[in-house]
Amino acid sequence: MNLRSRLVELINALDELLRNVELTGELREQYLSRRALLSAMLDEVLRQKLDKTTGTYTAAVERTNQAVKLAKRALRETEEREAVILEITKAAKAIDAVIKLAV
Repeated sequence: MNLRSRLVELINALDELLRNVELTGELREQYLSRRALLSAMLDEVLRQKLDKTTGTYTAAVERTNQAVKLAKRALRETEEREAVILEITKAAKAIDAVIKLAV
């Protein structure tokens, strides 16, 4: 699995959450800011030639995959919605270790 496809899947999962789940106030703002960050990261992933053989790259893919799974679960389980923010933050940090966007 590559980082680009994982990022696209995560952004799509967030979009689905934003469309289909009632998120209020601060939680909605956190989702929107994380989505904007992930979009910027996707642009950077597309722009850069990344070395897919590094442990850092593999870790970023795995962390992003975990965020995707949690975001999909959050569609069904209310208590998972705040946990998605934390998981996205972890994924963003792992991605940043690869692309060095300095978030």
